[in-house]
Amino acid sequence: MAFLSVLIALLVEQLKPLGRGSAVYRLRQSLADIAARNFDAGRPHHGVAAWFIAVLLPALITLVIYLVALHYSLLLALAWNVAVLYFTLGFRQFSHYFTDIQDALNHNDAATARSLLKQWKALDTVDMSTSDVTQQTIEHALVSVQRYVLGVFFWFILPIGPAGAVLYRLSDYVAGKWNQTDSEASPALQSFSQKAFDLLDWAPARLTASGYAIVGNFEDAVDVWRGYSQLWANRNTGVMLASAAGAVGIRLGATAAATPAAPTEPGWTQEGENGDLGMSGLAATMPGAIPQPAHLRNVVGLVWRSVLLWMLLLAMLSVVSWVS
Repeated sequence: MAFLSVLIALLVEQLKPLGRGSAVYRLRQSLADIAARNFDAGRPHHGVAAWFIAVLLPALITLVIYLVALHYSLLLALAWNVAVLYFTLGFRQFSHYFTDIQDALNHNDAATARSLLKQWKALDTVDMSTSDVTQQTIEHALVSVQRYVLGVFFWFILPIGPAGAVLYRLSDYVAGKWNQTDSEASPALQSFSQKAFDLLDWAPARLTASGYAIVGNFEDAVDVWRGYSQLWANRNTGVMLASAAGAVGIRLGATAAATPAAPTEPGWTQEGENGDLGMSGLAATMPGAIPQPAHLRNVVGLVWRSVLLWMLLLAMLSVVSWVS
């Protein structure tokens, strides 16, 4: 049932993309605002309470509805799964920006590409070269694929089913919302929400990185993963982007941190060759070509191969489950 749920949800989402102004998105925003306003009093346990109301409570409600539907009918459970996935999983929630930027770059319209990137991520793109725009687009697209597709996919196939998808997406949403520069959330709430999402994304990010290595250039993906993932302050983002860079054979790092993250990946030390390099020096030593518009197609191919890989594995698991 998990395979059918994902497949149907992806097909429906391609045919009828969900608009940003949907009632579900407004409800999500209202719930996060209510939780922060009524429970965030600045203490660590207040931050935990606000997160539980905004994230865990909706996930628990989703789980209860799923279990009730499953008790009465598999078709009801399937319908509920598809409905939840429609609101939590899908490429069309971000892909229009990527496609429009790709089209603009393919027509040598760098000005339009810069404008679209600014609309998408609120970046200062005035002085960006074509290569800079391409690199930023690739990195933001890969992060979006993780947050809207592959991470949701991982949490959905766990025994809690649709509740896992809701848990992951809401955790990502509140972490981003409460950590914005203009957010009124307390430091305790900001810290807890980010740590909670990092914990939920730890395994999915590494599975995504492994998938990129399998469907791309395995040796280069692993090498870049081990040697350069610390360029990004968020280690989950780092392992995923580094693996993708090696898998495709390009150099990434446009969204890297000003200072490296703590070295925790196997094979990385602060001593020796890499330890003597500054941040810009380390980024410059990353193997691969400087991203050009033609590489956007390669990245799209990498993502689709990875999605097909996990769909195939899910289909095989479903067949084994049905047979047994």
